[in-house]
Order: sequence, then C-alpha cells, then structure tokens
Amino acid sequence: MQIPEEEHGSVEDTLSALQRVLTTTEVEAITQVNGAFAICIAESGPVMQYLGAGYYVKRAPLSVKRMLELRVSAAKEKAPPSQKNQTAEPEHGHTTEGDTIEIIERYDSSDE
Repeated sequence: MQIPEEEHGSVEDTLSALQRVLTTTEVEAITQVNGAFAICIAESGPVMQYLGAGYYVKRAPLSVKRMLELRVSAAKEKAPPSQKNQTAEPEHGHTTEGDTIEIIERYDSSDE
C-alpha cells in the first residue's frame, strides 16, 4: 500500500520545520546569553565613571583581575632567574577586596 503524497508530506516540509525549530532554539539561547550579560553589566556598575577634575574610574569584574594576575605570574615564571625577585613573599590565591577591580586614571585633553 502506497501512502499518498498529501498525507506523509514532503522532505522539504520536514526540513523547513526542523530549520524553524533550530532557529527558534538558537534565538532563545542567544536571548538567554544576552540577558545574562545585561545582568552582569548591571551588577558590576558603570564600566567607566567620571570622578571630576579629569579623573575617571574604570571598573571590571574581579575575574578580569584574576586573569591579569595569572598573566603577570606566567610572565614572571618565564623571566630568567636573575630578573626574578627572590625575596618576594608567596602570592595567595584569594583576595579580600570587593568583587570589582577599579583603575583610576586621569585624562587630559591637552595631551592628545
């Protein structure tokens, strides 16, 4: 017994339905990522804030600070032994600061 074309549909219909499902899933995933990013930005405060007299403070999540510290420690390990500071205290893996790193810089328009 042969199934009529109208009842079982075509391969193109099935593929287009699958494509719609995949696209919807991708859009939902992107929306969730964008939402999480917006929440992180809102919780970390302003990225750059004017303090006055030409001074600005830049803020970044603490994970950025940890990443920078890892890069510095990796650079120290690659340095020749004569350049290493032998009297330095060992670094600890935790910090007691807040959850952001703050960098204060002065921007002067006459420097440009």
